[in-house]
Amino acid sequence: MIQRCFYFLICLLTFFIISIVSLKHTSGDFDVYYYTSQQYIAKAPIYIAHGGINEFKYSPLFVLLFFPLTLFTKNVSIYIWSIFNIFYFYAIFYIFYKLNQFSFKSLKDLMIVVLLFALTGRYIIADYKLGQVNMLLCFLMVLTMYFEINKKDFWAGTLLAFSLMIKFFPLLFVAYFLLRRRFKLLGFTAIMIIVFLFLPSVYSGFSLNLKYLHDWFALLKSTPPVILYSFRNNSLLAYFSWIFIVQHQISNIFGYLLIKKGLSTQVYLAWGLSCFTLFVLFFRDTFFVKDKDPQIVYLDYSCLFVCGLLFNPLAYLNALTFLIVPCFYILHYLFYSQVSKKYLITISLMMMASFILLILGTRLSFRNDNQFYAFLAVKPLMWVIVLSYLSLLIAKFSLKLKSQNIDGKHPC
Repeated sequence: MIQRCFYFLICLLTFFIISIVSLKHTSGDFDVYYYTSQQYIAKAPIYIAHGGINEFKYSPLFVLLFFPLTLFTKNVSIYIWSIFNIFYFYAIFYIFYKLNQFSFKSLKDLMIVVLLFALTGRYIIADYKLGQVNMLLCFLMVLTMYFEINKKDFWAGTLLAFSLMIKFFPLLFVAYFLLRRRFKLLGFTAIMIIVFLFLPSVYSGFSLNLKYLHDWFALLKSTPPVILYSFRNNSLLAYFSWIFIVQHQISNIFGYLLIKKGLSTQVYLAWGLSCFTLFVLFFRDTFFVKDKDPQIVYLDYSCLFVCGLLFNPLAYLNALTFLIVPCFYILHYLFYSQVSKKYLITISLMMMASFILLILGTRLSFRNDNQFYAFLAVKPLMWVIVLSYLSLLIAKFSLKLKSQNIDGKHPC
């Protein structure tokens, strides 16, 4: 019966995602991949500044691998791309299954899936509507986690390197592996990064590939502050930008579009100190503890996804797709961890607060657009990410405390 419910949910979700796919929403995302790939094959410039929007910001390898989709019409390609991304979404759960964190026969796991979609469904839908690449990247990072846990360093390093060819979001994995002294894995990562950076030279030629790489890094460094100031950006950097700059410069909610002032030293200091504090607070034990409880390791990985969103300068609605992994493990903790009820109740309340903020962050909750956009300026989705961080921190603390109590009762 439970398996039938899973099959029904899979069919329903697949049908729904396919039904919302349309080229009406993809101008700044899938369309950019499609057009840029055509330009790349023609050996034309591909890294062209456009005010921070509708720009191609991924590596030459990504655009080369995307090229087969341009052999079809754009309308056909978006459906093929979406089907691939649906596969990546289901493959994430298959990896959870391989890690013995999930089954298709348990009522608890069915409840986890239902609640997970309630907490993250809006982000997932936004990602599919835009034709974004976040689901692929999320899958690659989960697969990296799977291979690292199974001590397959070459494959973990290769997938991490390939992930970095798409976005720099997985750089926190590098920091985490450094803390855990996984130098062999990082060695493979470094080698494969070099391979992936220069592999497109087989098609473009070495000199043109070097030019593409130069233009890529130059474009990444030229992001205009106005993109960071947007009330739709849910990163810590955007939050401090609003506190120290934007709210003092605007007379209406859209005034940030006219701000010419760049980010101040005050913003960077607040952002850097916050990122450092949050990272150290969660991972302070990583360097000293070699053999961790597997459940704590999963929480560590989950926090890397959360910190990646908070620390990243740009964290728009579709980027919160990465909350799939931390929310899954938070729910898994709530259903399966035998810890004190006070921890379970606290985290449950945080998840309820996250859901309320998610619901409030829609136009339907407000009388007019001005109220809605003013609410977005408070960064409600950033607070959702922060609540996920706090939930993981409490979960990790409770599991460590439980382990210490067990060791104390049964000394070696």
